[in-house]
Amino acid sequence: MYTTLASTVLAAVLLTAGAAAAQAPGGGGGAGGTYQQQTGGAVGRMTQTQEIHRFESEEQRRARLGSAEELEEEYGAERMDLARRVADLVEQGRCREARELASEAGERSMVIRIRQTCRQRG
Repeated sequence: MYTTLASTVLAAVLLTAGAAAAQAPGGGGGAGGTYQQQTGGAVGRMTQTQEIHRFESEEQRRARLGSAEELEEEYGAERMDLARRVADLVEQGRCREARELASEAGERSMVIRIRQTCRQRG
């Protein structure tokens, strides 16, 4: 009887300890934390290769946009003027007016972008 009670208590203690280890940060998966931490990588930072790729991607994206003249030629002077007025309103924090202006002009995509931009700033 004593051995059965002792083994039951021991099993309960081991199960409780195992559950606590599984819930602990790192999941109890061994010393040293994540693979990145174990290999000496900086946590939350990009490698030099990742930074270069990000810079080059941004550079290529900006090159594809073209100059103001090219954009005006593609989208029209009226739409570019509207975009400038809307951008000025957003910069001043007058997002509601900017959305209304774009909505009145029928620029649904511009309205959505204004909403996204203003939400990020707020």
